[in-house]
Amino acid sequence: MPYTAPYPEPYDKTLDNLPLIVMEHDAPEWFGILLQGFDMPVPKPCTLREFLCELVGVCGVYTEKYLQTIFLNGKAIDDLDRAMIVPSSRLALSAAMPGLVGATMRRGGYYSRMREGISQSRENTTDSTEEQPFRLQVRLYNAVGRELAGLFLHQGVFVPSEYLLKFLKSQPPKFFDHLHKVVLNGTPLPVTSSSLDSWQLPQGDIALRVTAVQP
Repeated sequence: MPYTAPYPEPYDKTLDNLPLIVMEHDAPEWFGILLQGFDMPVPKPCTLREFLCELVGVCGVYTEKYLQTIFLNGKAIDDLDRAMIVPSSRLALSAAMPGLVGATMRRGGYYSRMREGISQSRENTTDSTEEQPFRLQVRLYNAVGRELAGLFLHQGVFVPSEYLLKFLKSQPPKFFDHLHKVVLNGTPLPVTSSSLDSWQLPQGDIALRVTAVQP
């Protein structure tokens, strides 16, 4: 994996003081739970490059070579240093998409002029000086989603508890072979698929963090 930064330490260990469920899991099947999009905490407004590299841990070669299609608030992004992540931002990350449409949306590509009307320009770049934490809406697509899911889950995301249980109940037995530990607000939960109905998760959004198995 061509990252240049180690997994950053999660900046918000309490994750908005929501009920926190922490899972130790050593397989990549978690991408599925992020498919419909998720929220994550951001400490303050920042550039897209600062968000990706310093907060999530996606840097260098990966951002330049693999993150080929980026939308921020519905605008195609070419310059990571000019695009600003601010409250109410919506971010979508994808690898290169096929066909003419994919080539047109590609960052800095030959056909990028064909989408000038939906590209973020200097005029519609938002500056925000209010340094308050906020939630960012994120969508991950295709190979980028599969490769980056672990980084986002390491930081921690917000998902509806009902959706988390539905996702877990849809997983095959081998998923639970790699699930070594589950803790809800400091209390261990059983980790077998047959025990999911005994979990007493609070309704509404829940904070989810997935960590690597501790040696």
